[in-house]
Amino acid sequence: MNIYQTLYFMSLAGGTAGLLAWASQALLVLLIPAGSPAWPSAVMAAALLGGFIGGFTVAFDEKWAGNRVQARWVAMGALIGFGAGMLSGALHLPLRTALPRALPLGTVLGWMVSGALIGAGLGARWISVNRARIAHGMVGGMCGGFLGGMVFGTLSQWLPGTSQAIAFVLTGAGISFGIAFAPILLRDAVLRFVNSGDPRASSKLGKKEWAIQEGDSYVLGSQSADLSKSTYGREVDIYLPDGSVAPRHARIYGRDGRFYVTRHPDVMSEAGLRRFVLKAQNRSVTSPYELHDQTLIILGRTTLMFIAKQKAGLAQP
Repeated sequence: MNIYQTLYFMSLAGGTAGLLAWASQALLVLLIPAGSPAWPSAVMAAALLGGFIGGFTVAFDEKWAGNRVQARWVAMGALIGFGAGMLSGALHLPLRTALPRALPLGTVLGWMVSGALIGAGLGARWISVNRARIAHGMVGGMCGGFLGGMVFGTLSQWLPGTSQAIAFVLTGAGISFGIAFAPILLRDAVLRFVNSGDPRASSKLGKKEWAIQEGDSYVLGSQSADLSKSTYGREVDIYLPDGSVAPRHARIYGRDGRFYVTRHPDVMSEAGLRRFVLKAQNRSVTSPYELHDQTLIILGRTTLMFIAKQKAGLAQP
């Protein structure tokens, strides 16, 4: 799956999460007695939206990475999304109340706040790769919330149920789209799988690509998600199921407009240097090596290619 397919499926996952959140909220509304205050429904709707998007986004990201989906990470993503959604829901009605004569504007702002807070909470999952991912999720959520709010604020008088469903779907898709699209749009390079002497890596990675941007820091290795001890994300960002690759083998990072590959501290010992191969352009890497367009990187029996922005921009789905 290349980065463009990732973008499509990530957005689809967010939209599906939004639709499920709307359906769940609609069922809950039926259980609320008539004449009850509006705020519990608004808070719960936003919380459900955040929870579903959080769970779906984490599950899809792990599936895309080639890992087995970890229930604890999905649950944590759902919990963070639920909490962010609840907070945004609590702010939603005050915004609408503060702008009684411009209800569509208040509605749009409310949906934008919900999208921004949920997106920021979910973007925190990638903070170890790049802190900017929080802003990516926030901006994507705001854009999705803007579209959703416009639809709901414009059509709610005539199609209340349908317009609300569309608003949920657009907001969910916007949040997931922002998390996935911003790194692709802002990418400075692409890391592309070329081949591997390990059949597992060849069959699992196929045409795999990873978008890389300024400030990113990726750990490459063979440690699967099953062995990760973290509570919200994997310890290895680029999983290479190659028996000749160390659990944490190398790191690729961008700094001051330049990109480098270096060994992970785990394999810097004399034994690690002998056992685990790391080469760039057929040169053994023992210290940070600057990457240029079409640099070939060999980890164990797996070969990757670093493609600079001007070339990466030509890639098509």
